[in-house]
Parts: sequence; structure tokens; C-alpha cells
Amino acid sequence: MLNTMARSTIKYLKKLGYSNAQIAEIVQNDPRTVARALLEPADKAPAQRERLSSVAIFKEQIEKWFEQNLQVKRMLELAQQDHEHPYRGKPTAFYDYVRQLRLERLTKGRQMAVRFEGLPGEFLQIDWGEIRRLQFTRIGSEPQTWYFFCARLKYSRFMFVSFQKDMVEETLVRCLVESFLLIEGVPWVCTTDNMKTVVLRRDEFNQPVWNPVWEKLAVEFGFHPEACAPASGNQKGAVENLVKFTENNFLAGRSFYDEADLHHQLKEWLHTVNFERVCQATEKIPATLWLKEKLHLGKLPDNAADYGMFQSLVVNREATVTFHNNRYSVPSSLVSQTLTARIHRQRIKLYRGAELVADHPRSFGRNQRVVEPEHYEKAFEIKPRARTMVYRDWLVKLSPVVHSYVAFLCQKQRATMAVQIQQLYTLARQIGEAEFVAAVELAAEQEAFGVEYLMALTSNLKNTGSAPTFSSIPVYSGRNGSPETTPKAITVDEAAWWLSQLPGQAQVARPLDHYEILVANRHQLRFEFNEPGEATVGTNIVAEGGR
Repeated sequence: MLNTMARSTIKYLKKLGYSNAQIAEIVQNDPRTVARALLEPADKAPAQRERLSSVAIFKEQIEKWFEQNLQVKRMLELAQQDHEHPYRGKPTAFYDYVRQLRLERLTKGRQMAVRFEGLPGEFLQIDWGEIRRLQFTRIGSEPQTWYFFCARLKYSRFMFVSFQKDMVEETLVRCLVESFLLIEGVPWVCTTDNMKTVVLRRDEFNQPVWNPVWEKLAVEFGFHPEACAPASGNQKGAVENLVKFTENNFLAGRSFYDEADLHHQLKEWLHTVNFERVCQATEKIPATLWLKEKLHLGKLPDNAADYGMFQSLVVNREATVTFHNNRYSVPSSLVSQTLTARIHRQRIKLYRGAELVADHPRSFGRNQRVVEPEHYEKAFEIKPRARTMVYRDWLVKLSPVVHSYVAFLCQKQRATMAVQIQQLYTLARQIGEAEFVAAVELAAEQEAFGVEYLMALTSNLKNTGSAPTFSSIPVYSGRNGSPETTPKAITVDEAAWWLSQLPGQAQVARPLDHYEILVANRHQLRFEFNEPGEATVGTNIVAEGGR
């Protein structure tokens, strides 16, 4: 069989005037072959013999096995047991052939687009888009990455878009609930792709394993969660088109002064595309069809506007639970238990079963502790010093002025710090945080440091004759944390007079040399005891000969 080079040589020799016989002698071939080569193109490919491989014989049978969902290993066993032409090749060759056929089947199925329409109220499709290095025109702004949540009703093509700074679970839930509020109802089905905030994984039957947060949301709002097949985003084509439409019609060619301007222009754009523009797919304005569609939507839950996102949180050994790197206290008896958390926009509520065990304002910082001291009352019976420290932590978080005031007391009146802190805490609880902070600010301005000053100030401010007295404020002093009270109650008039007679802080703080004398004569110190073996709070310490 002649190759391309031999054919070219024959044609070249013929052009030079050689006869077929001479050419045959030169190329060492038959004259009839030379004559045939002169009639054929020089680059004619040699004829290929059609011969099926030992695996290709089973092509039709493999297609049937695909329909029966047989595993490739079972297919090989059946091919090896075939009576007419048993397979005798290598297993790897069989596996490669089956894999290629499977890939061809998938490719053909994906290339074919099947369009369908949803029923009124049936489908809401959701997805995320991303815009990188979005530059605001405000001076000093830095380029930022923004994400935009897109939701679209399949029937009416009514649209919702929201720009966010992340795509975490809570952001997804908040955006979806906001879209429900906009369309004034809940669709039958919410279709998503396989994002981790929705689908954790696929099981052995290729069914989605739902994220618990998403599953709880679906149950409480009453929609069916539905995830596209992997790598099949075309199954939610309506919202895929919305992502592109947002990029090409809203973002393209626009500039934004700042974040507020971005949201303002988005609101105007959504009104235009929903209420004024005719949709190309339906040839109708989306709002016109939405008015009909919302009649078929499910009813929104009563708590939709402030939905508490579901979470399961474990109580650690400090009797706190952690959410977004912040810790929230719960009763100390719940250590090691798993609680149900409801994450609202501004609060976090914790439940043991149906019982509400903690309700905290939500912290948006990092590594913050939000503590309710009453949660640790049982622990304080065993660790009395902890009471002072927990109360103090609670007080200093009320305001910067309270923080400075308490810090001064802890520094200058260390000996009575526990009594002072416990009385301050009880006073704050009795009169309310706002009034307590106001009293501390006034006392700090007058350089009046001590719970006695605050009591008198509070009595004067209230001017009711029934302000809290010292006898009503418990002081936890014993080793077992048992409450004690100061010996005398002070009325409003007495407190006002007493405050006017108290010396200033500069007179109360003794010079350093007084302390040096006290320390130098510590071996001569004696204590006054009310009961044998135990000194009470406020016991006088007298240095003989050292005063």
C-alpha cells in the first residue's frame, strides 16, 4: 500500500517524462499500482478496516444496562459471561469504554434545553451573584467585593435583588424572608443550586442532605426545598437570567456615590423592571401577573418580619454558648446541654425544649461576652468571689463613665471592693440602668466615689421618700456567700444631709506616709472581733503606737 510520499514521487517522475514501467522499476512497485496511483490524489488516506473492539460489541447491551442502573462492575461480569462472544479483554479497557459512553449520554442530555413554565405561586428560584472591586465615587472609598441575592417567581417573573457583604447562612435566610415579604406570600417550592448553606452533601441515593437551618426555615414557612442536580444550573434558568440581567442592565454603566446610593438606585431599578417594563419571556409586565400569582401563595408566619433563625448550640463549661465568636450566658445548671437558639436581628433567645432560658441583646463585635449575672447565682454559693467579679464585669459595660467610676473604687477602696461592687450592682438593678448611669455621671462630676454617695444622689433625684435604703441592699460577705446588711437605714432627708456633710475624696484618701507607718508596724496590729474567730465587714484595724 502506497503512502503519501510514494504517491508524490510517482507523480513527480511522471512529470519528468518517465514511463509507467520506468517509474515502477524506480519505486520498486507493480506498474498497475503506479497507474492507479497516478489517477488518485497524492494525499489519499489509506482505507481503514472496520473492526469492532471486543468492548464495542457490547455497546447496545451497555445502553440497556444504563437504563437498569447497573454498576460498571456488574456490567463487566455480565459481559464476561456472555454465551455468544464473552469478553476476554482487560477490565480497565471495559471501564474506560463504559465511562466514555456515560459521558456522551450526559453531554447529549445537557445540550438539549427543555423549557417549561411554572404554575401561579409554584416556583421561586434563588441564586447569588458577585461583583468584585466595586468602586464608589465618594472620596476615600476603597474598591469592595459585593454579593447580590436574586430571587424570581417563575410564573410572573417578579424579581427581588439585595446587595450584601457576605453569603453566610443568616444573610441567605434574611434575604429570602425579605423576598417573601415583598411578594406578600410563600411559594410552594424554593429552587436553589447546591450551595453549602442549603445542601450539606448528597447521600448514597444522590438525594440532598439539607442544612438544618434551611430545613427548619422550610418547615416553619411551609415551602418545599428543591435543589438542582449537580452542575445543572439551567434547571433554574429564570434566576440565572436575573443574575446576568442585574450585571448587564443594573450594574453596567452606573456609578454609585456610596452604599446608600447603591441601595437607592437598586430600589428604583426594581420598581421599573417589576412595574413598568414588559418581560421578554411573558410579553407582560411582571407586576400584572404577580397580582394574580400572589393569590396562590402561602400565608406568611406571624413572626416573618423578625424571624428567629434556628441554631443548635452547646453550653460550654463556662455556662455560655458561642455564636459568631461571641459568648452568651445561660443558667449554670445547663452546662454541657444542647439548646435551641433563635437568632433575631437584635436579640438572641435560647430555649431548652419549649422553655425560654435566656434572652440577650445581640452583640455584633468579636470575642464579646454578654452575661446575665443571675444565671450564675447557684455557682456563687460555691464561689463567692466570682459574684464580685461577675457583677463588676456587668457594671463596667453599662457606660464608659461607669467603667471609670468602678475602676477608681477598685483601686482606691480595695479593702471594701466586694461590698461596694455588690451594693452598686443591687442599686443598679433596683433603680434601673438608665437612672443608675445618670447618678454615676453626677457623682463622678462631684468627685464623690462610693455607693453611699450614689444612694444619697439617687434619693435626692427621686425625691419620693421611698428610694432604696442601705438596709434593702444585700451584701454578700461570708465564705458561703450569705447576705448581710448594713446596720442602719437612711431616709431621704437623712441621706441629703449626710451627703452634704461627707468630706471630699481628697480628704478621704490618706497620704502615702500613713500607709508606710501602718506597714512598718504590722507586727503590732490587733483586730476587733464581733464573734470568736471571725472578723466582720468594716472591722477597725488599730496600729498601737503607730498612729
